[in-house]
Amino acid sequence: MIGRWLSDLVVGKDRRMQARLGLCLVSMVIYGCWIAVLLAYAVPRQLMSEATAHFFVGYISVALCVFYPLVRSGLTRTWSDPGLVAPQILWASGAMIIGYAVAPVVRSVAFQTLCLIQVFGFLSLRPKVAAWTGGLTTAMLVIAWSAMTVLGLSDVDPRAEALKILASCFVLVLMTVQSRSFGLMRERAFHEKRSLAAAAKALRRITIHDGLTGLYNRAHMQERLEAEVQRALLNGHHFSVALIDLDHFKNINDTHGHPVGDEVLVNFAFQGSAVLRETDVIGRWGGEEFLVLMPETEAANQAQIAMTRLRDKLRSAQMSQGAADLRARFSCGIATWSTQDTIEQVLERADQALYRAKSNGRDRTELEPPLTPGTTVADRPESAQCDR
Repeated sequence: MIGRWLSDLVVGKDRRMQARLGLCLVSMVIYGCWIAVLLAYAVPRQLMSEATAHFFVGYISVALCVFYPLVRSGLTRTWSDPGLVAPQILWASGAMIIGYAVAPVVRSVAFQTLCLIQVFGFLSLRPKVAAWTGGLTTAMLVIAWSAMTVLGLSDVDPRAEALKILASCFVLVLMTVQSRSFGLMRERAFHEKRSLAAAAKALRRITIHDGLTGLYNRAHMQERLEAEVQRALLNGHHFSVALIDLDHFKNINDTHGHPVGDEVLVNFAFQGSAVLRETDVIGRWGGEEFLVLMPETEAANQAQIAMTRLRDKLRSAQMSQGAADLRARFSCGIATWSTQDTIEQVLERADQALYRAKSNGRDRTELEPPLTPGTTVADRPESAQCDR
């Protein structure tokens, strides 16, 4: 428990944050080792003056006090380089290049360490940033050699150092090119992943939505009904279903044409989605039939309120640009699910109620009472009249 708490404190719970802070912590360990080597080894053996050692300790301490706290605070989360990888690479490279220029003991490991530092950018730097980072590191190395040559330091052979610098610059350029290539591959992979996600989302939408109205299709509504049954069994709530059929829709197609009929379907879907609760689900059941799933609706008369709102809305809603006076009417049958129901039974009862609504003059809503224990839909007297 304590270990988990310390882990959360040091690197947080966000996986992306953990990856960024992991690099910072590795850098901090390396910086700590450098400070230990300087103070415990280089200074006592007079391999480096105390003034130079203290300068490097201060230089390294800046990195210790800035990079990790900034990344851990979350302030860099929205930056182009949230892990501050490029600044850390340049700062560490600067330390090695300064050490190469002023401390002879550092020169034997300076070039190898510079190349090692560049490796930290392979897995995170963007292509342009990788190019700039490698280019600036190479430029700083050339400037350091130029300064050493101009100053005429007695312990420096300009020609010998020029060969070392040239070889190091060549390696740095190769590593920069490689780092940029890794960045390009990451970007391509990111874009391909995003394209695949968009394609999967579009395919999912096509699979579960009706192509004309944009509502859920019959197959998906079946899935939602099955999921709602499971949820209702767990929490003890009931739900209602409303089966809607647009009145005289064939006459609309015959009189005004199928394009106007399609407009009516689309506008009905829009009005239904706008009037119903956010928790309600409406889908196209087939042709001019629609199904509404109303979770946590304990009685059919509660569901009837929603159908009344929809009916009132449609009385004033323009359903087609080509037929301004056209209004939509619908018949509706509502049934409420109970624990002895199957999905097929509650839909059949809603269908029976819809049939009664049409038989009783249309433009109305009929409610189907729930099944009583031991009763089936076929036992009801009106079930024999529902063969349409």
